[in-house]
Amino acid sequence: MRTYCLPNFTEFRFFCFPHSLGNFIQPDDHNVNRPNGVRDFSLHYIASGSGFIEIEDRTFTLGAGDAFLHFPNDRMRYYCSESDPWNIFWIQFNGSALPAYFLDNRYSGSSIWTLKNASLLQSAFEDLFHELEHYNFLRPSRISTLTYSVIIEFVSNSLPYSSYRSTNHLDKITALLPEMQKKAHLPFELEWWASKAGLTPNYFCSLFKKATKMTPVSYITKCRIQTSKQLLLGNPSMSIKEVAIVSGYPGISYFNKKFMESEGITPGEFREIH
Repeated sequence: MRTYCLPNFTEFRFFCFPHSLGNFIQPDDHNVNRPNGVRDFSLHYIASGSGFIEIEDRTFTLGAGDAFLHFPNDRMRYYCSESDPWNIFWIQFNGSALPAYFLDNRYSGSSIWTLKNASLLQSAFEDLFHELEHYNFLRPSRISTLTYSVIIEFVSNSLPYSSYRSTNHLDKITALLPEMQKKAHLPFELEWWASKAGLTPNYFCSLFKKATKMTPVSYITKCRIQTSKQLLLGNPSMSIKEVAIVSGYPGISYFNKKFMESEGITPGEFREIH
């Protein structure tokens, strides 16, 4: 069991700062019942094992890769499995801008989620533990930064629990992303990519948006724009037309249009400014 409680640093006006955090590894008894919750936001992530949580008079079974978020002062009722006790990470944190931030990112109350890339969230937790183990609270700005890393990995990788349980092919989408990046300069064929995942085009698009929060075409566009920006700066002698072709745009006018939509300036202006 690892637990840390920290003093307040309200004078710094950090975006976020932890009140406490911990990691319980297969505890003999982890049973929490707080009718009035706690005053801070509370995030729990299950690395292994299983347990249960009660939300809105319903009991849900949670396992590895699942997480739950409690809003301040919301009822908290959760407990680990007796036969398969969980390895669970948790953090309580606060910040005056957090309520608006969570609402802007579709989190309106206490809820349960599944992480599509749970290793990133666990790594963020471990980085925060490492900081406290080696420096205690001597570097509060670093603690705030690492707390934000925990929050952003959760926000970026969380999927609604019920949605994920009915969707077992999301891992096929994420597995394709590196290859899609490498081949982004080639003509995009939706049917071909969908067949690689063993899915219909419509279902592929639906799952892709759940996994990445963007459409397949938007993802390809981001990859192409990234390539073009690197070429514009790294190869100053290369013409704009050549950059467009290498990036995946055979026509310079369409390339200029997509670049302008993405960056707010033309490729030529981007090269001149940077």
